[in-house]
Amino acid sequence: MDGKTLREMSLEKLIEWMGRAEVSSMAHGQGMTELTYRQMLLQVKATEAQIEAAKAETKAAEAAVRGTDAAERNAKYVFWSVIIAAIAALASAASALVSAFSTFHPTR
Repeated sequence: MDGKTLREMSLEKLIEWMGRAEVSSMAHGQGMTELTYRQMLLQVKATEAQIEAAKAETKAAEAAVRGTDAAERNAKYVFWSVIIAAIAALASAASALVSAFSTFHPTR
């Protein structure tokens, strides 16, 4: 059988064809060669998929780092806004105390 016919066979048919061949025959050798070829192709595809997955994981990690940096900046902004709000509240309380004191203790 020629290589083109073997290449077009389904895996099941190839194995069935090899099962009928004598182990030391040329047909068995051709079948083993075809199986090895298909295995190599699948390994190459698997390797390419792993490379693409690694690239995607790298991008995800970079995005996570950017997200962490943004969260850190946001936390700093919230911290300083709370400090400023506390200072404003203290100033407002001081103003209210001065106003209340001057209302109940007028100067003569």
